[in-house]
Amino acid sequence: MSAATAAEPSTSSSSFRRFSAPEQVRPAVHALDEPVWCYGVSADPSPGLLPRVLEFVAKRGLVPLVVHASRCVERDVHGIEDTLSVDLQVEGLDPDTARHVGNCLGEIVGVRHVAMSRRG
Repeated sequence: MSAATAAEPSTSSSSFRRFSAPEQVRPAVHALDEPVWCYGVSADPSPGLLPRVLEFVAKRGLVPLVVHASRCVERDVHGIEDTLSVDLQVEGLDPDTARHVGNCLGEIVGVRHVAMSRRG
């Protein structure tokens, strides 16, 4: 389709509908008796890093409670420091599996540091 014939999307308020997620897809409150494992990953920014981090949770059939990723670029006397930080909170892991996931996260190419803690 050429640019001359492409229709521009309408931005009028009548073209937008309010969306309310069905009950089954709204975030669930985690079970208070299960521990939540928190991972903090510091890495070189890479387009493939976030999917590789999430893979270790997804392949266990789990959905993280929290995923937060941010890129920070800082300049100092030594040059420019470019870092991708990923915070991940997961429930449903036993302690051995949680440690294994932490070790696997540390083996991802470009990961500089992994911090792990347990809440609950």
